[in-house]
Amino acid sequence: MCSVSRQSEAVEIFIKIRPADIAYFNFTIDAYEGISSVRTMDGKKGLIKILIPIAFVDDVKSLLKEIKKEISFLEFL
Repeated sequence: MCSVSRQSEAVEIFIKIRPADIAYFNFTIDAYEGISSVRTMDGKKGLIKILIPIAFVDDVKSLLKEIKKEISFLEFL
């Protein structure tokens, strides 16, 4: 699920992935510099928060669809 933060005009997406995939996920997202930022909320559980400027929401959602082909994750609120 997505939520919009009005203060920062960013969208937050929370996902859960295998802890072993966190580094790969972070490196992949970081390769698209400036498009979003990733925060690991709980590394042992694989809980991640992605902060996306509103202008890049569609781009990041497309990127997540591609990443999902390589690693499985669940999007959640």
